[in-house]
Amino acid sequence: MNTMKSPKIILSVLLLICSTSLVAQQDAMHTQYVMNKLFVNPGYAGYKELPTITAIHRSQWLGFKGAPMTQVLSYDAPLKMDKLAIGATLMHDKLGPQRTTGFAADVAYRAKLGNRATLSFGAKASIEMYQANLTDLVLTSDYYGLEDSYFMNNTRGLFLPNIGFGLYYHKKNHFVGLSVPKMIRNKLERKGSDMYHLLNGRQEPTVYLMGGWVKKINRELKIQPNFMVKGEWGAPLSIGAHINGIYLDQFNVGVFYYHKETAGLMFQWQADKQLKVGYSMDFPVNQLISTGYGSHELALNYNISTKRKRIIYPKYF
Repeated sequence: MNTMKSPKIILSVLLLICSTSLVAQQDAMHTQYVMNKLFVNPGYAGYKELPTITAIHRSQWLGFKGAPMTQVLSYDAPLKMDKLAIGATLMHDKLGPQRTTGFAADVAYRAKLGNRATLSFGAKASIEMYQANLTDLVLTSDYYGLEDSYFMNNTRGLFLPNIGFGLYYHKKNHFVGLSVPKMIRNKLERKGSDMYHLLNGRQEPTVYLMGGWVKKINRELKIQPNFMVKGEWGAPLSIGAHINGIYLDQFNVGVFYYHKETAGLMFQWQADKQLKVGYSMDFPVNQLISTGYGSHELALNYNISTKRKRIIYPKYF
């Protein structure tokens, strides 16, 4: 009897981590969020004033079996009327036995406030397919030649529709954003289903507050502080700070720290007017997950040239 309880306890702990990650991971707590704010704030659409493609790959907790791995591909662009912008995002997330694939569409209305200030109102609609491959788990009972009927089948693909909103205010040298990308509290499994006792969880709305500014030191060097605050019902408040140095508007090197979560280094290179490459490495500062390899993230940002002529000031955010 005890051998049957052990795998259930292990799975309960794993699913507790997974249910937290369903919001934290899939709402893109990327280190390189400064290169892809669209994922958490639809009001960001069109900020670059050019069609923009962003790709991000994150491998988290290297050396830990079943560690999270996330890929994101997004596109956004201003429309010809300037007041409107659109965006779209594809996401794939893997964590232990979980697999989530999602698509989101964004639209933003951009109100010009004068003095180069803009306030954008964004809306997001998304759909995700959630799958838990329980047969991939290695259970304690396996070593005793026993079977547990709870883990003999995978969950059916579950579709999770959602909607969200975002506000994004920016001028040439600073920005502030507030968003809730997912407002619907989707259940991970329908009540009465065979898997309800294992996946009796739900998505919880997450509120993001972000901001940053650029301060010119001299003709060659600028300092760029950023902050991110994330709040979720039933979870501790996440508070993070980035401090970057920008050299010749081409090289961006910085450090970041999320209170009792992670700390790391970040580097970005503006190769030309169109291509930016980013890399970051971070390590946990708590005892929840401890590996010697940390987490690594690679980001690519490409601005598509257009024939339309417009004045585009340096975009630091």
